[in-house]
Amino acid sequence: MDEDAPRAALTPDALEAPPALLPVLVEAPGARTDLGLAHGAPDTDSPGPRESHVASAPSHRVPPGFRGPMPREGDAEDVAPIPSWTPICADASLGTTPHLPMNKGGWRYTAAGPAAHMLPTTVYRQLDIAPSCVHWSWQDRSAFTRISADAMVVGADKGYRSARTNVGVRHGAWYVELEILPPDASSEPPVPMRDGPHVRVGWGRREASLNAPVGWDAYSYGLRDQTGACVTQSRLAPLGRTFGPGDVIGLYIRLPPPEATLRPGTERRIAQKRIPIRYRGQLYFESLEYAPTRAMEALMEQQRRGGLGWDAHAAPMDEKRARPSRGPAPDGAQRAAPPTLPDSCMGFVVNGEPQGMAFADLFDFRPPIARTKKKKEEISTYASVSTILKSRQNECDDGMLGYYVMASMYGGARVQLRADNFRYPPPADLEDALWRAGAAPGVERAQQKAAPAWRPLAERYAEWCNEAASLDRQDDAQAAS
Repeated sequence: MDEDAPRAALTPDALEAPPALLPVLVEAPGARTDLGLAHGAPDTDSPGPRESHVASAPSHRVPPGFRGPMPREGDAEDVAPIPSWTPICADASLGTTPHLPMNKGGWRYTAAGPAAHMLPTTVYRQLDIAPSCVHWSWQDRSAFTRISADAMVVGADKGYRSARTNVGVRHGAWYVELEILPPDASSEPPVPMRDGPHVRVGWGRREASLNAPVGWDAYSYGLRDQTGACVTQSRLAPLGRTFGPGDVIGLYIRLPPPEATLRPGTERRIAQKRIPIRYRGQLYFESLEYAPTRAMEALMEQQRRGGLGWDAHAAPMDEKRARPSRGPAPDGAQRAAPPTLPDSCMGFVVNGEPQGMAFADLFDFRPPIARTKKKKEEISTYASVSTILKSRQNECDDGMLGYYVMASMYGGARVQLRADNFRYPPPADLEDALWRAGAAPGVERAQQKAAPAWRPLAERYAEWCNEAASLDRQDDAQAAS
């Protein structure tokens, strides 16, 4: 069950030299093909007693002792196919994907495909699910949301539910548009909501809850339709005008370049922790999602209390000090805030009109440095569930962290994504235009360098694919060594 299991199964001879490739029909004794399914995902892809074993014989090869699912002929190798989509009703714009493992309950799933010719040790590579562009993620959304057949529109029929895009940003200046659509037959609630449909749009990290509106916690930053206020940590601040169906909201974000100096307390290493599984015939990587840290939970608690201040210039927060205190803090005491990204900011545009700069000094998306060394326990047949889960927790950046476009729908609202071909193309000096339009209370312009040229989010897709391929190669090289 450990993510290192396939590597541990290699013999010493295989570690000293490139592993000999065996046909996958020769399966290692005791090989596990149900990895990661213990928490509720049934192994629905086991061949029936009458199926021909020869008919499903794959052409891919795996190293001796490989304990993951065996590749098969017909497995997607470049882009995973669009999942089975079921419309809500006749002529519906939105539907559901009942046979897709969703990211929920602390588990994360990404499509995978065999690539033993490139990755002889780890065998599988990460894939995106079609279409091959920036779109709403099929899996990284609340299970209570509905999605269009082309993954460009999402909606929800009841309380606030959220969705994120399949591609996030880590560096540079990016722009994207979200068009607010009126409810239709596939998104309207059975009983109309008392105050009608609403939306919030913005940027969120993977830790942000998908069953709450963007801006509910410290992991996301949003813009509210009712008042045009910006919101994070559930705290509203006046910014721009109201908006609704028919309006187009532009989202701008700027993050420091890769070579920028990071604030102390931020993890710089990159490592992936995942295992391949097969679910309903499709290959996926399964991993534990990053959980909210004690530092961020303490930040939210203190913001709700409104009593304890936060010092952005203090030393990085220790995890022990970050634990929520049961009693009141000493008068005048201050805790160190979680690390932020220098020269970062976020602004919004409504129908081509800059509303202002909503946020600056965004929280760093990388995990905090672990303060204690955890003893690595051996994973065996008798290992407890907690031991197995601890072994799969990733204390490092997995290379796919960052800020993702995020939309939250309420009462039948729908949101359409436009990663390029904008309805209202922004000016070249978009960041300056946002600052000229004003800023939310407490947001000051402290950028030390000129803003880079903004880019449409559509251009991020090719970079994301290349980064995923690079991480796969690094993972395989590390496993082989």
